[in-house]
Amino acid sequence: MVEITDLTSAAKISLGIILALFVIALLLLGRFASRSVVSESEFLVADRKVPLLLSTLALLATWFGSSSVIESSSKMYQGGLSQVLLDPIACGATLILTGLVFAGRFWDSKAATVADLFRKEFGTTAERLSCVIQVPSFFLWIGSQFLAMGQLLASSLDIPLGIAILISSVVTLGIVMWGGMWAVTWANSVMILISIASLMVLFGTTSLAIGKGDPIRGILHVMESAPEGHLRLDASSPSKFLAMASVLVIGLFGNVPGQDIQQRVASAKSATTARWMCIIAGILYLLIGLVPLYLGLAARLNFADRLQGSDLPISQMASLYLSQPLQILLLVGMFSLCLAVAAGATLSQASIVSQNLLKPWCGKQSEGIWLARSSVFLVILGSLAVAYSGESIMQLLELSLVIVLVSLFVPMIIALFFPSPTPRPWVGIVSMLAGFFVWLIGVGFEDSAPIPPSLIGLLASAIAGYLGVKHSIQMPPMHRGRLESPIDQG
Repeated sequence: MVEITDLTSAAKISLGIILALFVIALLLLGRFASRSVVSESEFLVADRKVPLLLSTLALLATWFGSSSVIESSSKMYQGGLSQVLLDPIACGATLILTGLVFAGRFWDSKAATVADLFRKEFGTTAERLSCVIQVPSFFLWIGSQFLAMGQLLASSLDIPLGIAILISSVVTLGIVMWGGMWAVTWANSVMILISIASLMVLFGTTSLAIGKGDPIRGILHVMESAPEGHLRLDASSPSKFLAMASVLVIGLFGNVPGQDIQQRVASAKSATTARWMCIIAGILYLLIGLVPLYLGLAARLNFADRLQGSDLPISQMASLYLSQPLQILLLVGMFSLCLAVAAGATLSQASIVSQNLLKPWCGKQSEGIWLARSSVFLVILGSLAVAYSGESIMQLLELSLVIVLVSLFVPMIIALFFPSPTPRPWVGIVSMLAGFFVWLIGVGFEDSAPIPPSLIGLLASAIAGYLGVKHSIQMPPMHRGRLESPIDQG
């Protein structure tokens, strides 16, 4: 997280007041936007009525987290283009891919969660297995946002980290709990605009300073001064090519089954809106994602190799070029990034917990909005526990993305593009388990295997899925399982 250590006492007080007023304004905005929310459909997917502009901004806010800014700039500073293939390149492209290929079909399925889709096509066992795969990754992701916000508050306002993390989780709970999708959509739209504005201020100020008043000259000078090989991809050997391909595949395909994308798709007011929302958000993500890459190169120009691992390029550039008021704006923008991601991911995770884990056990008594709100509280508690566990567990984030890729991507393709009038339990289950276990075995031989484990696991999942579909054609028809979602009820 950005840490600007040279703020004066007056600036720190001002930052605290601004953040407090900002959070209050977000809570009031969310409460106003969701004043008529009375059903699960409205709470979880805004009754499928979110227009294109709000959908695009909210998806971009959910996707463009602090890692997209802080980590990508640091990796660009340290290793160059080859280090940022996953984010922002592959992660931005996955939004475009989703819009072009998957969004329309998922919206037409009327499912509120990916697990809903799996229940319809593969039965309840596959539904719950997919939940088990997705739940840990979301706890890690939300917990990392709590930790990042806590670190920002602790370093900027001189408060204990534990209290700062708790404050971050309570703010997230306040935004999501009462208003649901409408509140999160409006709040995230405001937060992403503020975040982009703060980032562009740093970008513009840096370019002007380096270019001595000419921002184009500053941009060109930074690019021309990049170290040898910093702006090139090294695919000189088969192993290096496969390693790059593995990273691109993980980012491009591993995010597609994610509930954070597909819930946004489900909340759009039409299939066309869902498609264009993803495409536009992906293009914006790639364009805005170039800014932290530029800042990483600019830090290389200013500091050469003098920055240590704990010295964040963006923090150093802000301290070098921004005045105290603009530093405060940047800190508010970075806080907004984390809060937007945490709010969107919390609601996505609560949908799975509510609709696919708790509701089947509660039966008819689960009708109404209370179960969804209770799930939000449970997700906050689980994520808070992860945040308090420290940074070491956050290293599992990329690992969880790989598990989603090898386990859920192929079954999702089968469910969307090769649907069946009757459930095919083993098609989904075998594809999920084959991908996971073959990947797990591949990890044990990663040092000696010529092909990355993620690609092997994905291939195994595809083969198992193909054989399962082929075998299911010869099986007698079965009674279709339950498919209930907030959309069906609303």
